[in-house]
Amino acid sequence: MNRAIEGAEPEWPPLHEATAERVWRDVLQPIAGDLRQSAAGVSADTVSLVRGEVPELFVDSQRVAEAMSSTEESVRLFAQLLEVGGNPAHSDLPPSTLAIMRSAVWRQMPLSWHSRFYRLAQEHVWRWLHSRILEQTVEGAQRALAVDLATMMLFQFIDRAMTRADEAYEVERETWLQGAAASRAAAIDDVLADRDRDVRSLSARLRYDLTRHHVGVIVWWDHPSHGAASLPELSEVVAEVARANGAESSITHPLGSLAVAGWFSSRRNFGPNVELGLGKRGASLLPEGVKLAAGEPAAGIEGFRLTHAQAGHARRVAALRPPDAVGATRYRDVAVIALCVADPEHATRFARQTLGSLGANDETTFRLAMTLNVYLRENRSRTRAAAELSVHPNTVNYRVRQAEERLGRSIDENSLELRLALTMLPVLRGLDATGSGTG
Repeated sequence: MNRAIEGAEPEWPPLHEATAERVWRDVLQPIAGDLRQSAAGVSADTVSLVRGEVPELFVDSQRVAEAMSSTEESVRLFAQLLEVGGNPAHSDLPPSTLAIMRSAVWRQMPLSWHSRFYRLAQEHVWRWLHSRILEQTVEGAQRALAVDLATMMLFQFIDRAMTRADEAYEVERETWLQGAAASRAAAIDDVLADRDRDVRSLSARLRYDLTRHHVGVIVWWDHPSHGAASLPELSEVVAEVARANGAESSITHPLGSLAVAGWFSSRRNFGPNVELGLGKRGASLLPEGVKLAAGEPAAGIEGFRLTHAQAGHARRVAALRPPDAVGATRYRDVAVIALCVADPEHATRFARQTLGSLGANDETTFRLAMTLNVYLRENRSRTRAAAELSVHPNTVNYRVRQAEERLGRSIDENSLELRLALTMLPVLRGLDATGSGTG
C-alpha cells in the first residue's frame, strides 16, 4: 500500500490516464483513508439500513453481529483498493462473508436476500463517497471525474463481490444437497415445525432416537471473528456436555456461521441438575469465548421441541447480559426474565417506570437494587439474603433502606411489579444497547 501511495503506478486501468491519476491522488486517496478509518461507523449505518429493508436476514443478535463484521471487512477492503489504486476485478470476499454465504445455505435462505444486501450497501457507501467528494472539491471537471472514478470502482467492486458470493453459495448448496447433512437438517426442521409426527421415520432420518429423554442446548461464539470453520468446535462442545451427563447420543444443527443447536438423549431421565460447567475430570466444558444456553430435560418428540424452544429463550436472555457474564445459562434460571423481555420496548418502559431512580445505570445503585431483589426473593429474610450475598445482615438492612429511599415509596407498594422490574434489571443495559431486543 505504501509504495502505491508514495508514487507507484496504480494497478486499476482507469487510473493510468494522467488526469485521472492526478484526481485520484489529490481527491480520492485522502477520502479512501477517511473511509478506512470510518469503516466501523459506515458499516453500522449500512447494517441498520438493511435491517429496515430486509429484516428476514436479522432474526437475532448473532445475525446482526455477523453482518456487522462482514460489512466492516468489506468496507475496509474497498477503502484499501481505492487508496492504493488496486484493481477491484482481482479482489476476493473476506472470510467472514464466505462464512455467511455458506451458512445461508444451511439455513435455506434465498440468495436474493443477500443480493439485496449488496445493492443497499452499495447505495449507502456511494452516498458516503459522494458527500465527501462534494465537501473536498468545487464544481467543475475535477469533481465530475472524481465522482465518475469512485462510482466506477465501487460498482466494479460490488459486481465482483456479488459474483464471488453467488459462486460460494452455489458450491456450498451443491455440496449440501448431495450430503446426508441436508436430510438431517430437513428432518430437524420438520420436527421443530411439527410438520411430521412419524417418530420412527424421523428418528431414522436423524439417526437419533426421538422417543428418549432430551436436553436441548444452543452453543455459540460470543464474538463474530470466528467463522464457519469453527462450527465443528461448537459441535464438539455439545458432545462434551453430552458425555459429562452420561448421554447415549447427541446431534447438532447449524444456526448460522457462529452457532449450533444441539440435543443429547438418554433412556433415563436426566433429572433437574444437568451439568453444564465442568466435565468428569473437572475441566471446563466451555472454551474461552463460547456461550451455552440450555433448556430443561423433556421426553419424546414434544420434549425435543420444547427443550429446544427453552434453550432459545435462555439464549435470548444471555445475549442481553454483559460479555463477561457466566458462560452457561439455564432456562429455569431465566424463565421469568425471558417472559418479561419478550416485548423489549414494553419491558424497558415498565422497568424504568417502576424503578425510577433505583434503575439508574451506575454500579452503586445497581448493587442496592440487586440486594433488594435478593431480600424480597428470600421472603424478606435479611439472614438468608446476607448469606447469599456474602455480606453482614446489617449491610442488607442498610442497602434495603437506601434502595427504598431511591425508589421513592414503600417496597410494600406494588410489590409484584417491583419484583418483576428488579428481576429484569440485570438485562436492561442489553435491551438499551440492542434497541430492538433481538437475541
